[in-house]
Amino acid sequence: MGLRLIIGNKNYSSWSLRPWIAMKVAGIAFDEEVISLDAEDFKARVGQVSPAGRVPALADGNVQIWESLAILEYLAEKFPGARLWPADPGARALARAISAEMHAGFVPLRRHLPMNMSRPVMRGS
Repeated sequence: MGLRLIIGNKNYSSWSLRPWIAMKVAGIAFDEEVISLDAEDFKARVGQVSPAGRVPALADGNVQIWESLAILEYLAEKFPGARLWPADPGARALARAISAEMHAGFVPLRRHLPMNMSRPVMRGS
């Protein structure tokens, strides 16, 4: 059994998109399961692989990882050749700090500018 990445809508879930993009760019083979964020059975389906009941979640045999940064850390260890983090320890620490800040920070920005990849671009005059 290979890797299975369970995600929500790619238009609205930047957290889902993070491991999906990393795996695609790194050439890591995986099966993708998209569960609509509005699905009536969302919590029940996602809960099978994510105790938090949220996406993304990664299933690798008996290993289940939820939370996008934890998934990326797991993939970096499992596929070192993918070079998901910089090789230099200092650069790697900086990349992790920036990733953690972007992942958990900027709450006011995210509140006012939620992710919507299909929203038309507003051009200035």
